[in-house]
Amino acid sequence: MEPRTYAWLIPGRLAVAERPGGGGRSHRITRRQAELGWWRDQGIRTVVSGMETRHGLLEAALAGFAIRWFPIHDDDRGPRETAELAEAVAALLDDDAGPVLVHVNRPGEWLAATDAALRLRLGLAGDVAGALAGAERDGLPVGSTTVGLISQIGEGLHAPRSATR
Repeated sequence: MEPRTYAWLIPGRLAVAERPGGGGRSHRITRRQAELGWWRDQGIRTVVSGMETRHGLLEAALAGFAIRWFPIHDDDRGPRETAELAEAVAALLDDDAGPVLVHVNRPGEWLAATDAALRLRLGLAGDVAGALAGAERDGLPVGSTTVGLISQIGEGLHAPRSATR
């Protein structure tokens, strides 16, 4: 089952999405299993979670994915944690850990911020405005939360790496 909300930042190499199976109360185990199978079919080998909790990570590991957890909290820690997640993903891509899926709980502004942060960190956008425009092109909701978060961390993230090779 193809996920409802996702985007390839680097086709076949890096994707962002809502949590497999859906987020919050809309989460369904059968949907999670089907979406994990779809991601496996797309070649994804590593799942990076930005969720505050470890929900679903054991199941992803049992499905054969390597797992990384970088919780992003919806408070003052959010900017630092988003930057740390982006740095970790850049390192995974540099280490050639195979195609990577990065997910957060729901397809909202935190997913848009994660998309934009990754674009900046990997040199896929030249500046904050370009990163936000990229997230918006991916169909993600860019609002005041996303803009505020990325504006706080944007310049510190912009350090292109070889991850786009």
